[in-house]
Amino acid sequence: MLSRFKAHILVIVSIAIIFTTTQAYADIFGFFNKQDFVLSAPMKGQLLDKGQPVANAKVVRALTYGDEYKDEAITDDNGFFTFIEKYIKTSKPANMFDNESLVQHVYLENGTPEGVVLWYITVSMHDGSDTLKSLLADLECDIAKDPQTYDIPIEEAPEHFFTVYGACI
Repeated sequence: MLSRFKAHILVIVSIAIIFTTTQAYADIFGFFNKQDFVLSAPMKGQLLDKGQPVANAKVVRALTYGDEYKDEAITDDNGFFTFIEKYIKTSKPANMFDNESLVQHVYLENGTPEGVVLWYITVSMHDGSDTLKSLLADLECDIAKDPQTYDIPIEEAPEHFFTVYGACI
């Protein structure tokens, strides 16, 4: 009877150790540590064609960080569009094994899968970037111009830059 009791205690202690150790590893590696993660600061811009406002056009924002998150805006009579800040709850940033970058793709829907690229950027260091917030707060997008690639210095880290492709700057 005593050995059966010891066996039960041993099983219970073993389960407790395994659970505690597994939880500790999960916490260390960030598997269950969900936090708010900003996919995009608020975005405001004006859609133009040869300098003239484009009204009632559908602008799509696709944000990819593992999964894709899409929203859309319709330009007003003066060509202005707005997207609110977009964030998700995720454990990815706390996960030491995660090295995914964030892709921000904003395009004018024109019936093709890729649309007219207005803004395309792959961001690896962006958390709280005043440079990125400033860029996204006042975009001017002229679809008559061919999209270009721009290297924009990051004020918070002058040795780095954001590479942006599109018709907005």
